[in-house]
Amino acid sequence: MYKVLLVEDEDLIRQGLKKLIEDVIGGFTVAQEAKNGREALESLKRSLPDLIITDIRMKEMNGLEMIEQMRHSFPDVPVLVISGYGDFEYAKKALRFKVEDYLLKPVDRIELSQYLTGLKERLDGRKPGAPHHPSAPQSGGIEENERKIIRKVKEMIHAHLDQDISLQFIAGNVHMNHQYLSSLFKLETGQNFVDYVIQCRMERAKQLLRETNLKIYEIAKLSGYDNAKYFMTVFKQLIGVTPSDYRENEGSRIFEP
Repeated sequence: MYKVLLVEDEDLIRQGLKKLIEDVIGGFTVAQEAKNGREALESLKRSLPDLIITDIRMKEMNGLEMIEQMRHSFPDVPVLVISGYGDFEYAKKALRFKVEDYLLKPVDRIELSQYLTGLKERLDGRKPGAPHHPSAPQSGGIEENERKIIRKVKEMIHAHLDQDISLQFIAGNVHMNHQYLSSLFKLETGQNFVDYVIQCRMERAKQLLRETNLKIYEIAKLSGYDNAKYFMTVFKQLIGVTPSDYRENEGSRIFEP
């Protein structure tokens, strides 16, 4: 369970965010709360969270002042800004302090779920003993720099699972001919590019079904499917049961591929 420091001066909003983070998203707990930036800085002296979620406008010390000060001691702690003010200047200044994202109130739970899901995957990957997904045996000839490219491709896929991921898009980002990348990916992983993307999307969908209370259409969108019916069809074909049945029987190993 990853720990969150939640900084918000309005009690009702803070409690609502806490419930959203803990009950709907899953995998995170609000371990520390603060009503302004000064309280947040004091809290950081006692315990370091895995994530800071903060408002901007608060009395005594606002969120941007707090972030600027805490960056001197904690340059790498992820920070998510949530604010009711859509002024571009706030967002621009927040980005200078290595803020990861900037969401507007009222918080869209799909947007928040998208951010937290991506962060959880990154944090899981840093844990000692985190599961490693080995490549298929290689045929000779693949170079180390090409292996690095495939690792980068995998990272890009996981970072864009909720978007339209095409081989051409990925190839353009790694500056490689898409046909060559397709052959290289199959050689290194033992899977076709498209099959790997679908597998990753299904793994994310299963995770969201197990760990959140999001609706099926919301999970479909976060897994890269705008059409919920099509998502349910693909899920049943590959996993063997509907998303709803999988959620109801999440404790059973029957549905594990």
